Amino acid sequence: MQGHQVKSATHADLQNVSIRRMIEWTPDLSTGVPLLDEQHKTLFQWLAELESATADQRTLFGVYVITRLKHYVREHFAAEEALMKAAGFPDLEQHRTEHARFRARLEELQLKSIGEDISTDTVQFLTHWLTNHIAKTDLAYVPYLKR
Repeated sequence: MQGHQVKSATHADLQNVSIRRMIEWTPDLSTGVPLLDEQHKTLFQWLAELESATADQRTLFGVYVITRLKHYVREHFAAEEALMKAAGFPDLEQHRTEHARFRARLEELQLKSIGEDISTDTVQFLTHWLTNHIAKTDLAYVPYLKR
């Protein structure tokens, strides 16, 4: 009688499952501004693609995704900052600084991805940063946009 081999889940397998659950836009991240919400959803879609590329060890696709993410972030931040400026958001400069730091970090990660595989730590960092940035920093400007 042959026994069935059961593959036990590794820490990395469990980590990938938890990351996949994290990488999705949820209504509690809504700014109530359709343009920004759609852009935020797109950012989460790019992060999910990056996670998939990382989990499947598709290095070239990972480089492509992180490059697209970098370009999309630039477009999104520009749109967001323009809306904040038009609304007279008082913490605009602080918000711009946070965006600039993230863009610089994303640039570093993109360059690093060319020479080595993108790690799950990178995906976790990006997802955590985006989620926290929207939930805390972005939601602070919402009252000014709704005036």
